[in-house]
Amino acid sequence: MSFKTTDRRKPVPRQVPCRARAAARGVRGPGAWVLIAAVMALALLPAGCSNSPYPEKDANTNTLYNSMTEDPQTLDPALTYGSGSSILMDIVETPLQFHYLDRPYKLDPQLAVEVPKIHYEQVEYDGNTTRRPVYTVRIKRNVMYQNHPCFVEAYRRLSDADFAKIKSIDDFKETATREMTADDFIYGVRRLCDQRMDFPVYSQFSTNLLGLTDYSHLLNARVDAERKKRSDAAGPLYNREMDEQFNPIILDYNQGADKYPFVRKIDRYTFQVVLSREYPQILYWMTFGFFSPIPHEALEFFNQRGMLERDIAFGRNPVGTGPYMLESYDPTNQVVIVRNPNFRDERYPYLAKPDPNDAEAVANYNLMKDNGLLEDCGKKVPFVDRIVARIEREAIPRWNKFMQGYYDSSGVQTEQFDQTISLSSQGGFNLTDSMADRGIRLLQTTTASLAYYLFNMEDPVFGGYEEKKQKLRRAISIAIDTGEAIDIFRNGMAIESQGPVPPGIFGNEPGKAGMNPYVFDWDPSLKRTVRKPIEEAKKLLVEAGYPGGYDANGEQLKIHFVTWQVGPQNRASQQLLVKQLLRINVKLDIEPLSWNEFDKKVKQGGYQLAPFGWAADYPDPETFFILLYKADNLAKEARNNPMYDRPLYRELYKKMSAMENFPERLAIIRQMNELLRKDAPAVFDTHGMSISLVHGWLRNYFPYPLSRGMDKYMRIDTAARTAYRGKYNQPDYWPVGILLGALVCLATPALLMTRRHLREK
Repeated sequence: MSFKTTDRRKPVPRQVPCRARAAARGVRGPGAWVLIAAVMALALLPAGCSNSPYPEKDANTNTLYNSMTEDPQTLDPALTYGSGSSILMDIVETPLQFHYLDRPYKLDPQLAVEVPKIHYEQVEYDGNTTRRPVYTVRIKRNVMYQNHPCFVEAYRRLSDADFAKIKSIDDFKETATREMTADDFIYGVRRLCDQRMDFPVYSQFSTNLLGLTDYSHLLNARVDAERKKRSDAAGPLYNREMDEQFNPIILDYNQGADKYPFVRKIDRYTFQVVLSREYPQILYWMTFGFFSPIPHEALEFFNQRGMLERDIAFGRNPVGTGPYMLESYDPTNQVVIVRNPNFRDERYPYLAKPDPNDAEAVANYNLMKDNGLLEDCGKKVPFVDRIVARIEREAIPRWNKFMQGYYDSSGVQTEQFDQTISLSSQGGFNLTDSMADRGIRLLQTTTASLAYYLFNMEDPVFGGYEEKKQKLRRAISIAIDTGEAIDIFRNGMAIESQGPVPPGIFGNEPGKAGMNPYVFDWDPSLKRTVRKPIEEAKKLLVEAGYPGGYDANGEQLKIHFVTWQVGPQNRASQQLLVKQLLRINVKLDIEPLSWNEFDKKVKQGGYQLAPFGWAADYPDPETFFILLYKADNLAKEARNNPMYDRPLYRELYKKMSAMENFPERLAIIRQMNELLRKDAPAVFDTHGMSISLVHGWLRNYFPYPLSRGMDKYMRIDTAARTAYRGKYNQPDYWPVGILLGALVCLATPALLMTRRHLREK
């Protein structure tokens, strides 16, 4: 192409005819845009067919997909108590664990060589030598931590210049490891005494471990002294919170700790836990992350100022010996853990063949066998290479992704119950045909939980221990028909409580032997309990001094009911409570509150009846009976919200809580149940039931109410999962076809107009 120039300006292209220019530049106007849209739609068609929430490269990988309803917040073993504990316990380990297949619950060694037995030693403490209960924990040798930058010494001594190159944990290219020792367990338990940690079960540990409270006071004094030193140096402008945000006070948890015997070293592979009293439940606490080993190198590494300024925290980067290690933690999306190459040789557990005369053991063995849980016994774990736990707050997207095969298991929400579950003639649950046709399995279990309503035992109307007050509370217990609520609101997925202890926990007795005779009768034809008739409740009201629901002054009996449960279904169930109590002419005044308001009101005694719930920390009746125990040294901050205070109950609790599961303990539990049933400080409502749905490709999955760290037993048939996803996620091309057809219809007139325009030119 030739150019002409004018003066010293840039060359200007010589003009060409309009038709040639149009051909060179392409079609202009509306037709061009329609064509561009059509081309883009065709180009994006293959990519738009997939609805998978995961990268395409992960489609056929040996990955387990879970979901969480909220961000775990922290994965610090000292703080993780609820949400996040299942992920954490895949990364860190503890001295003991629960046997995956045995029912009822049985402890097994994990990092310990065996389950320790109680013995007694002369222990010197605070100037006295006394005989104390002791557990000696021998740990396994040659257990290595995961490879991690914290074990590289140079990374624990970084300068400001070094941190200029650091943005995330991935910027540390070198890693190392070392052997786990008894010192790591001791360090972790002593760290729990630092009350800045806000250790969630501090009261249980301080009450039962010899010297722990005093050591905690020592640490507090050191923190206070350092804070005063900093404050004096900085003067009136000192801001403690801002100062300690990136310059925390670092305590040496070993300094001066030897004289406090609650945890002490015997040798490199042995440590002891020394108790102030008999407390066999300490073995259950050894299954929690609170007892996991903590390498001091990890805290040194993460407590550096440069790490804190970059929000690279120990609470989101746990270091452990478990089967998995953290790959990524995105609090807005997902947590990913991957196989730990340093994990030791651990095997899928065996389940011994039961004694034919032990009906319960035989039933459990057959249940495990029928569900394919015995196929992998003796094989090395973990089976899965990677676990993705996505944060999925909304129930409907979570359910849809399960049905599409993008989550491997799911619970059942009320909204999906009818399309998922059918009731058998025997009252059990079955899958609907449409679900069974997908190869989905249904697994059902009773949870170790209790829902209950508490009376305020210090209230002048409903509190007290005289016979009339007992009868008043029992009348209300009969009128609150929990069976009706189970049928209406929970689709039968709960059982009526006869007392505080749920099924599967020692102290719960099935059948007539475990019945609450003050609220229920035994129906021999149905072979189950039935709630006493409403006439019995009315009779008790008369005997309590409220005939027809009125007091001596002719005032209708009213109950001030406070609650933090304010959702639509909660409101509907509360209205059922209103109707049930009106059957005995008792009015329920409901005051809805926020959780903080509710908690404050309960602690101040500003209520007459309130709903509560509790899930077991460990499989022992103590964790449920403590809900109504008023400790000698605790007030309203204890779990005993109604302030129930029977001296006999307190003495029985002290004996029971220090005993193992022998017939003598059951005899005491029966006495405690009798007191609670007669006094009725609570309406024991329900024990929950759990229904889990599992895709056919997920093997070795079985609901376990106290499960922690059980993902190592899961096995995935990736080919079956891929086939399912392909079958149930076929793309629908007809919407795209309609779009393209519409684009063609729009484009045709525009193209004809453009063509005519070119000819005219």
